[in-house]
Amino acid sequence: MIACEGNCCRITGAVTVDSVGGLLRELQPQLAKGADTLDFSGVDAVDSAALTLVFSAMRQARQAGRTLACTGLPASFTTLAELYGVSELLPA
Repeated sequence: MIACEGNCCRITGAVTVDSVGGLLRELQPQLAKGADTLDFSGVDAVDSAALTLVFSAMRQARQAGRTLACTGLPASFTTLAELYGVSELLPA
């Protein structure tokens, strides 16, 4: 689930292969409206699909001339990014 206030969207629950499609559909219009921060502090489970969510959001923000920030990333997300060799590509 995604709840947005201002330019920040808070993601809660699981960000996994089972949920990422719906989360992307929820997030895309918010990014189009100018959301520039994703707050992951409410996320309780991630798999590699979480990387898809972040990189897709980064691409959409970049196409609109904005940058994207991510906060509250769970340790498991950071570990996945390191395993895939993409941690340096993640937004601060």
